[in-house]
Amino acid sequence: MKPKQLDTLPLGILGGVLSAILGYLILGTAWGWVQDESLSYFHREVFMGSPLYKDRIASLCVLSIVPAFHWAYKRKWDQFARGTMLVMVLMVIGIVYLQYGE
Repeated sequence: MKPKQLDTLPLGILGGVLSAILGYLILGTAWGWVQDESLSYFHREVFMGSPLYKDRIASLCVLSIVPAFHWAYKRKWDQFARGTMLVMVLMVIGIVYLQYGE
């Protein structure tokens, strides 16, 4: 598959989702290392168990998509960049719901 063939909206969405997951894993692992706890503890107690931190953690996950967007934008992969931007916008809507909808 040629590199330009990777410039599709579905692959951009996948890239955005994977970037957000990677950001979550990095954040959870770093938090666990500092607190001497496991990633599963971070997920269960800090993210799922505490409504106070959900929106902040999700915001950091949105920020972790920015490098994928920038990478695609610099290569003029417009569809891939649109996919990553779509994931960012949907996550921001989800964050607003977490802050005001519950």
